[in-house]
Amino acid sequence: MITAHYKSSIMILIVSVVLLFNNTTFSQQLSKEQVKVAYLYNFLKHITWPDEHNKKQFVIAVYRDADFYALLVRSFNNKRVSGKDINLVAISDVSQARAADLLYIPSQFNNKLAQIAAQVRSSQTLLVTDNSADKHNAMVNLIDSDNNAISFEINQSNIIYEKLKTSPQLLLLGGTELDIASLYRETEQAMQQTRERESTLNATLAIQQAKIKSTNQKLSQLNAELARSSQEINQQQLAMQKKEQELAFILQQLSEANKNFGKQTQAISEKKQQVAAKEQENQQMANLIKQNKIILQEQQQNINNQQQALNIQNDELAAQQQTIVEQKTTITITSILIIFVALVLILLVGLFLKNKKTTRKLSVALAHLEETQNQLIQSEKMASLGKLIAGVAHEINTPLGIAVTSTSLIQENTEEIAKKLNNKTLSQRQLQSFINIVSESSVISNKGLERVIQLMHNFKEVAADQIVEEMRKINLADYIDEVMTTLASELKKNKIAYQYKGECDLAINTIPGALAQVVTNLVNNSIRHGFDTDNCQDSLGNRITISLEQNSHDEVCLTYQDNGKGMDEKTLLQVFDPFFTTKRNKGGTGLGMNIVFNIVEQKLNGHIEMQSSLGEGVICTITLPLLTLTV
Repeated sequence: MITAHYKSSIMILIVSVVLLFNNTTFSQQLSKEQVKVAYLYNFLKHITWPDEHNKKQFVIAVYRDADFYALLVRSFNNKRVSGKDINLVAISDVSQARAADLLYIPSQFNNKLAQIAAQVRSSQTLLVTDNSADKHNAMVNLIDSDNNAISFEINQSNIIYEKLKTSPQLLLLGGTELDIASLYRETEQAMQQTRERESTLNATLAIQQAKIKSTNQKLSQLNAELARSSQEINQQQLAMQKKEQELAFILQQLSEANKNFGKQTQAISEKKQQVAAKEQENQQMANLIKQNKIILQEQQQNINNQQQALNIQNDELAAQQQTIVEQKTTITITSILIIFVALVLILLVGLFLKNKKTTRKLSVALAHLEETQNQLIQSEKMASLGKLIAGVAHEINTPLGIAVTSTSLIQENTEEIAKKLNNKTLSQRQLQSFINIVSESSVISNKGLERVIQLMHNFKEVAADQIVEEMRKINLADYIDEVMTTLASELKKNKIAYQYKGECDLAINTIPGALAQVVTNLVNNSIRHGFDTDNCQDSLGNRITISLEQNSHDEVCLTYQDNGKGMDEKTLLQVFDPFFTTKRNKGGTGLGMNIVFNIVEQKLNGHIEMQSSLGEGVICTITLPLLTLTV
């Protein structure tokens, strides 16, 4: 039984549709798009805008839906609402909708509703959506029901936020109000998560601020020490200037005293001559001579006093000259140290140039090895040697780069010290810091170069063994380690971990080059067939393990194992057959494992067995005699 309210809503909607589509017959069935147009028309009638009485027209904006915009143009032609015209606008930018009274968002843009709602917020624009699942940001949401009917739901809180008012008759058209309490709970949960993230960020920020404060305190202490050092240097310079001024003044006084002494001596001589002349004249002048003698004695006493003062000044001058000599000695020692450091720097530069020369020689050697690889590309044996060259070249780059960086650091600090020395601003602490940097950089450079030498030693032994197949006695564990070192870059590139287990001191008389080729082919086979190296996520646990064990007095067992995808029974039966491969269309020749089998069984007089199943990797057991007999 149909309720009275439902009947009223049906009648209102039918009347609206008839008014909008008066050029069609009443009996014609209405489409959903036409019903949506009728709803928009009624929304203009039953929603009040704050300044509606000042509006001359209603503006409806349609966001990126040309078909619906064209239908609205046809439907609203010459239509008015509350005595106002209806202006339709097709927009492609949401910012243009802030001037509209109603904005229609098609269903294909529901995933952007949050951003769209944020751009038109506080613009008093009614946001109408189509089948949107975002209830928080919707105002009026049109809904397609299962029975092909169209209804709508209203988020009253968002409408009130935009200062719009709805009439009670709006819900009679078929609308429902959203559960505000449910939306509030969801919003509160989102805010709680935001507050928790904010609390975490604040804790992290506090830790960072504490670190910054500690760093600033250390920086302040360093600045204070620098200021004190600068002040002490200025005070010493002022004291030196003051002493130089005092010395100049003393020298000036001494010069004046010498002049006075000369004048007084000349005067005494003249007076003695006058006394001698007067003694011949008469006895009466005797008393005058005695008086003159007394005067002369007093003058002589003054001269003696002045001489003593002069001696004291000379002593002070000698002490100052001694201080100057000591300072000159200090400067001389400092200069000697600087010259020594310069010689050390020259030596380091020479070593750097020598390192560059060595690097060029290594590059030439690598070029020759690559040329040899190209010439012997058809041979499976020489293909493994090419991988050795590439691996060693990659491993050499890192220590050489460290050595070059250390030498560059020494050169930069040398230029800085030279500038400070020329400007006479070099302090003892700066000189000591420079010496420490030179020492540390030299140690780092030497370690890098020693690493290069070790890599080249391993490479030369393995490469020479593969070229010259001669029998010799080796430490089997150490030799396998050398071979795996040359393959380290290939393992690293394919994210494969390597592990060694078993005895470490096991001597064996064999052909090292053949053994190196066996290990290299096994590793290459694991990389090419055992692991999915194209998938980085699946390659995180890839691992190769080699173990050694002496199972009798004259035999040793080498076990090679990987945790790759393994082989089925059919592949396992054919793994040692010549020209059998599972990747022929990807460059496989099918000779790798056949060569391994022939080397172990014929050249090394050993025995090889392979065990595998799908998903459980491969276990290759090689039994070798401790003493290989030549054929």
